[in-house]
Amino acid sequence: MALRIPRPVLDAMRARARAEFPNECCGLLAGSCDTATHHFPLVNILHSPILYEADPRELLAIQRAMRALGIVEVAIYHSHPSSAPIPSETDLRRNGYGAMIPHAIIGAGDELRMWRLNETSYEEVEWEAVEVPPA
Repeated sequence: MALRIPRPVLDAMRARARAEFPNECCGLLAGSCDTATHHFPLVNILHSPILYEADPRELLAIQRAMRALGIVEVAIYHSHPSSAPIPSETDLRRNGYGAMIPHAIIGAGDELRMWRLNETSYEEVEWEAVEVPPA
């Protein structure tokens, strides 16, 4: 089943990647099992163009907010500011989520691809941009 990402959420992720350039950005997507309804940008405390690490206090606050909203984490994301959106060896090695939560990577040129990461391999995950239904 493809993860559905509403265009405003997708646009916010890409805008965050551009705003953090030349450093990697990071954040969470939350919602239901098949739709990302919320975008939670996180501060990359490493301020690095090749690594990211979320602020643990900020991450905890966002997880509390998700519980209060009754939503769950459906993906994490980060950017590769000057390379393709393909997992690096560092991404595999530093993955604390296992294959449970997909990883969206925004590459140079705003290209977004999504992956399930294991310790030594990765598999692409389908996703689709969707329009927000009229209110």
